[in-house]
Amino acid sequence: MNEMGLFGVSFVFVFALSFQQQNIHHRRYLFALINAAFIAALNLFVVRLGAQASPTEIFAFIAGQPLGTVAAMWLNSHPLTRKLQSSQSPTFDQERHG
Repeated sequence: MNEMGLFGVSFVFVFALSFQQQNIHHRRYLFALINAAFIAALNLFVVRLGAQASPTEIFAFIAGQPLGTVAAMWLNSHPLTRKLQSSQSPTFDQERHG
């Protein structure tokens, strides 16, 4: 795979992992469930690609990770994401303590 492809896969993989942390923190059960399956599929893909990467592809892979993290942080602080979070059904704790 070329450098741009590995950069993209790396970006999306770390974006999904970083976004998952926020799903867990904010108790977004449905988003966490869907994202966990996506992360599992990406993880298998990354492991297979990483074993065959050239030095420039490794650099591209590493470069995508910090950008994926920052993009997930930005999206989580975006007003649209906050609106989705507030419109989601009550969390388990809210239902239990209610």
